[in-house]
Amino acid sequence: MQPHFVALETAKAGRPTLVFLEDTTLIAERVQQTKLAALGRLSASIAHEIRNPVGAMSHAAQLLAEAPSLTAQERRLTSIITSNGERVSNIIDSVLQLSRRDSTRPERIEINRWVHEFLSEFRLTSQIDEQTLRLDANAQDVDVRVDPTHLHQLLWNLCENALRYGRTEQWTGPIEIRTGRMSGTDRPFLEVLDRGPGIAQADAERIFEPFFTSGHGQGGTGLGLFIARELAQTNRAILVYEPRPGGGSIFRIVFADPQRWEMQ
Repeated sequence: MQPHFVALETAKAGRPTLVFLEDTTLIAERVQQTKLAALGRLSASIAHEIRNPVGAMSHAAQLLAEAPSLTAQERRLTSIITSNGERVSNIIDSVLQLSRRDSTRPERIEINRWVHEFLSEFRLTSQIDEQTLRLDANAQDVDVRVDPTHLHQLLWNLCENALRYGRTEQWTGPIEIRTGRMSGTDRPFLEVLDRGPGIAQADAERIFEPFFTSGHGQGGTGLGLFIARELAQTNRAILVYEPRPGGGSIFRIVFADPQRWEMQ
């Protein structure tokens, strides 16, 4: 909400003031969609200008690695070329995800049923069981208004991050998905919780920046959380991080209440 103040009289003492409260939600959403559309056009250009030469270099490195006369040092260098070529390709793929998210098609969905279907797909794709990734759903139906394809990509990124960083040989606790409503505001939420090492306080403000990585050496592009937050904002939601009491991380999506924002 953006307040505007207008004095109704010119008297210096006790003059009445009219306060206008402007709802800037729709404006912010349009700005966000414009930004994503511009990024989409840019990513389409760099996909052609960068991916093709990177692919050629990677292919050349693979062919070179098959030469029988290479020394151990030369094989290590070709391996460096190949791995970094794959990293650049992954970055391009991540940026291209935004080019396909430049507009929203929101639907009203019941989040518990939707998450249950999502987890069935994610577990099957990732080959994990219900003990590794489990749902702790609110007993009551929780409706949200969101683009289902955006939410699918957003939650997939969060769950992949939780599997990669929240479960290691040292931290083997289950990843949990919770739904419910925020106390006080009653806004619907969906959160991903893990019992991993958590995020250093110095990094907590930077994890949503593009290309930022925590330095765990897991090979990420540094774009997953950036894309997730962009998609959340496009759907009038917010994505926040907070440390989990007892150790671990919480990533929470707080949706706009459909009862308040949906046009009748």
